[in-house]
Parts: sequence; structure tokens; C-alpha cells
Amino acid sequence: MSRSNGCRSQEIKICSVNRKIFQYSLLWPDDGTELNPGRNYIVKILCFFLCTGLMTALTTIHFLLAIINDEELNTEEIAVLIAAYGTYYMICAYIKNQRQVALLLRDLSQFENFGKPPGFEKKDKQLNLCVKMLVAYSFTGTVVYSSMKLFEKGKCKAFHLERKSNGNYCGLIAPFWLPFEIDYFPVFHLWLLYGFLAACLLLKMCLHISFNALEIAHHIILRIHHLRIMFLECFNSGSNQIIRVKLATCVLYHKEILELIMRLDDIFFNSMFGHFALTGTICACLEKQIVDGYNVYAGTVHFIGWILALFIGCVGGQHLLNANEVIPNALWISNWYTADVRIKRDFLFILTRSHKDFYIRAGPFGVLSYPLFVSVLKASYSILCLLSS
Repeated sequence: MSRSNGCRSQEIKICSVNRKIFQYSLLWPDDGTELNPGRNYIVKILCFFLCTGLMTALTTIHFLLAIINDEELNTEEIAVLIAAYGTYYMICAYIKNQRQVALLLRDLSQFENFGKPPGFEKKDKQLNLCVKMLVAYSFTGTVVYSSMKLFEKGKCKAFHLERKSNGNYCGLIAPFWLPFEIDYFPVFHLWLLYGFLAACLLLKMCLHISFNALEIAHHIILRIHHLRIMFLECFNSGSNQIIRVKLATCVLYHKEILELIMRLDDIFFNSMFGHFALTGTICACLEKQIVDGYNVYAGTVHFIGWILALFIGCVGGQHLLNANEVIPNALWISNWYTADVRIKRDFLFILTRSHKDFYIRAGPFGVLSYPLFVSVLKASYSILCLLSS
């Protein structure tokens, strides 16, 4: 019996859809091996970087050759490269902490000590539904972006013919450098399919890493509201002895919540740093592309995707910040004044400790919040003005 209980304690019950997306993207271990991934996980990661790395390498070569040949630089190409390398940074920071993420998800799936937070199943279903909507958006956006590039193939060819430059990549999702002609069946169609699949595999990861931070934050917030209910019930118990026992349980629960938040912050510190460090520049390049009238619709789709990823990260951080006042307010409105002097003295220490801030940091940029979202948008506008001057 104890062995089966031990096995159940390792089970991860939350973020099921997002974990599946990471698995299909070769960035999460198979079920049952999350806490101790083996060689298969390393092979999957290598396959991911090989599959997507070719696209990024060919685009990088094309960009470097454009600089060497003193050609006019395309802000869309700059945005694509920054997006690719920025996403690689986020992915590396995430998979480096994969085991810590799995341990945090496991601990958030256990309720033996303090019970299951009210509304757990409902919240988990809502978050999983949001993940499915993100998958639909990212896939649809990639299809639309790729289709627009394909439809503008003739215009792209004419543009490069006029400038006597290499337009071999026209119609593909990204400006690949290729040492051979591909504009014939089936070579062009195979490269078109590869570019689409590589983009689907790589570029959606920023969205899903940001949302992973949000959904973990919301599961912690559920526990904060659960603790609020426990504090209110604690001082309605009548007997001072019962109040002491329940208050000790509440203190342990609060300590666990603080540790969960600290672990969440440590896990996503570097990922969010890379996200916010590069998103302003990416958005500025895409804004410049839209203002210049070059691939406007494709640039708009790409721009919306990065703004959405930025906003998702800030929403999770802001909701965690908003939860800062839940516990202190619950303590103030409770019937603490009916307890004896010893409990009141303990109450003051608990009240002081309850003012510890909840947050997720984005490196040195500050904490994830709505003001940080606005500041990144302002930074992108400043960079746009610099590019346009």
C-alpha cells in the first residue's frame, strides 16, 4: 500500500495540455519520466535543435551575405532572426530547469497536507482550454504567415530582379540561403513544407513558456485563496486550543506557498529575461516593416503573436502581484480579537510575515506586471523612431 501511495505522490495532475505540447515539440520527457529524464529526452532535444536549427542557420547565412554584399537590410529578416535566437535562449533556460519545473508541478498536484483548493478542477480546465486556443492561434498564424509569403512570391521575385539580388528564397516562410536553384517541383514544395514545420515547432514555444508561468502562478493563487478561507475559519473555531492548532496549520501552509512562489520565480527568471530583453526589438522591427508597407499582413500576424506572448507573461505576474493583499486582508477581517493574548501575539508575527511580496522577475527588468508590458511597448516605439530616423 505504501508503495502505491509513493507512486501516486509522483503524479503530475496539472498543466496536462501544455505538457503535451512540449512533448510533441520534443522539449518535455515522456509521461512517468519527468522527474528523472534519461537519454531519450536528450535525443529528443537534439532532434529539436537539428530540425529547427537548419532553418535558423540558413537564414543567418542569408543575412550575413546581405551585409557583406552591402545590400539593403530587411527589418523583417532581422525580426525573424532575433525571434529565432531569442526563442532558443528561452528554450535553453527552460529545459535547463526542466526537472525543477516537473518537481514544482508535482508539488502543486499534491493535496495531502492541506486539502485540495476550492475550484481546482474548474481552474485547471479553464487553463487547459486557454492552451488549446493558443495552439489554434499559433498554428493558424503560421499558416496565414506562410500563405501570405507564398502569395507574394511574384512580387518578391520582381523586387530582387530589379535590384539584381538573390531571390531564390521567395515564397518561403523565411529568407533561406541556398547554394542551388529550388524554384521547381518538388524541391520548392519540400523546402516550403520544411520551413512551415520548423516554424510551427520553434516559434510557438515563446507563447507556451510564457503561458506555463501563468498557469503555475494561477495554481499558486488558488492555494492563496484557500489559505484565506482557512484563516477566516481558524478564528471562528471558538476554543483557543483549536485556534492554536488551526493557526499552526495555516502558518505551515503559508510557508509552503512562499516556497512555491520562490521556486516559480527562480525557474522563469532567465526565460522571462530573454523574453523581455528581445521582444521590444522584435516588435520595433515588425512595426518598421508594417510602416514601410513591406509584407504588411504577414508582419502584422507576426507582431500580434509577440505582443500576445508578452501580454500573457505580464498577466501571470500581475495576477500574482494582485494576490499580495489576499492574506493580510483575510487576517484583518477575521475574528482575531476574540482570541487570548498569546494567540494575538502570534497573530502579529503572522500578519507581519504575510506582507512578503509575491512576484515573478524578468531578470533586471523588474517584475512581470502591466506596467512592465507598457514599458516594453514604449521601448519598441523608441527603437522604431531610431530605425526610421
